[in-house]
Amino acid sequence: SSGINAEYGGHLQDVVIEDGFQDLQDKFLNEHCDEFEDEEENKLIYTDIYNQYISTLEGYIADRMMELCPNFKMSALLELIQSRPEEVDLDLFETLTSLADFSMFKETMINYKSQRDCQFYNFPSLLVTSLAGGLPKH
Repeated sequence: SSGINAEYGGHLQDVVIEDGFQDLQDKFLNEHCDEFEDEEENKLIYTDIYNQYISTLEGYIADRMMELCPNFKMSALLELIQSRPEEVDLDLFETLTSLADFSMFKETMINYKSQRDCQFYNFPSLLVTSLAGGLPKH
């Protein structure tokens, strides 16, 4: 088949789950998520951050993919994904559509922020619970 996996042989999935990519995305989301509010109206700064996000992550993917597949083209990949989304792993699809779709990107930012804040506020109780649960029973 001439599907996404056939054309890029799973390299794409490997690149997106690499620590380098995950760290880059994590660092970016963490640095910028405080700018985002869960409301209809979009602030002007969202566009700047979105464009920065695209160039940062697409740049990483493109560089790594070109090392793995010398004839790789990002535009061809994004077209392929949009025309055949069913061939793409769900997590991979979400990551890549956040590069091609502003509303998906905004949602990613807001979700990241609320998860980060939740972890932050729940951390002490989570720690205590896991320590208590891990004690040997006499």
